[in-house]
Amino acid sequence: MIAKLFVVTLLILVITACIPESAPTEEPSNMDEQPAATQSSMDLTPAQRAAITAFSGNLGLPAEKVKLISTEAVDWPDSCLGVREDGLDCAQATTPGFRILLHANGRDVEYHSNEDGTDIRPATVLLTWKREGGIAGFCDFMTIYLSGEVHGNSCKSGQYMEQRLMDVLSPEEIAKLDEWVKSYGSVSVDASDPKGVSDRMIVTLTFTGLGGQETVSSSFQRDLRNFAQELYPRLDSNLR
Repeated sequence: MIAKLFVVTLLILVITACIPESAPTEEPSNMDEQPAATQSSMDLTPAQRAAITAFSGNLGLPAEKVKLISTEAVDWPDSCLGVREDGLDCAQATTPGFRILLHANGRDVEYHSNEDGTDIRPATVLLTWKREGGIAGFCDFMTIYLSGEVHGNSCKSGQYMEQRLMDVLSPEEIAKLDEWVKSYGSVSVDASDPKGVSDRMIVTLTFTGLGGQETVSSSFQRDLRNFAQELYPRLDSNLR
C-alpha cells in the first residue's frame, strides 16, 4: 500500500514538473492615451484655442509652448469686448465672452473673446501713441500690446472707424521692446509742439513696462517716439 502511494506521488511530481510555466500577464495598453499637449489641446474651448493660436503665432512659438493660466466668463459692456482704443467706435451692447490669461516667453498676457471665439482681442497694453493736428491735419492712433499685436486707426475723415486690420511686431521689434519692458516702468512722453505754435502738432505716448525705472533719459524718450512713428506708416498703408 505504501509502495503504491509512493508511486502515485512520484508520478504527480513528474507530471507537474513537465507543465511549462505560463508567461507573466501583461497589463493591457491604454489605446486612448495621448501626449499631454495633444490631450490638452483637445480639451480647449474655441475661445481658448483662438487666443493661444494668436499669441503663439505672434511670438513664433508652437502652441504647446503657451500656458493657459485661467479663463473667466465675462459679460463685456460693448462690441469691443471691453478693450477701448482711441479712434475705435464700439457699439454699446452687452457681449458675453471670456477673459483668458496666457503665459509664454516670460510674459503674462490677457485676451478678451466673445462666446464662440470668433472675436479675439489682446488686452495687455504696452504702448499707446497719438498724433493730432499739424498742417496736414493728422488724426492717428496706435496701440501696441504685450502679446505682439499692433492696432491702429485714423480719423482724418472726421469719423472714428472700427478698423481692426492690424499688424504684428517683427522678431527684431519684439526684441527691442523686450529690453525696454524689462528696464522701465510707466513712462509718458509729450513730444508736442509748444503751445501757441500755428498748426500745432500734438504727439503723446505712454509706455507701460515691467521694470522699476520710471526716470528716463531724453535719448530713451526719443528712441521710444521714433519707434512708434516709424511703425505707424506700416499700419497706415493697411488702413487705406
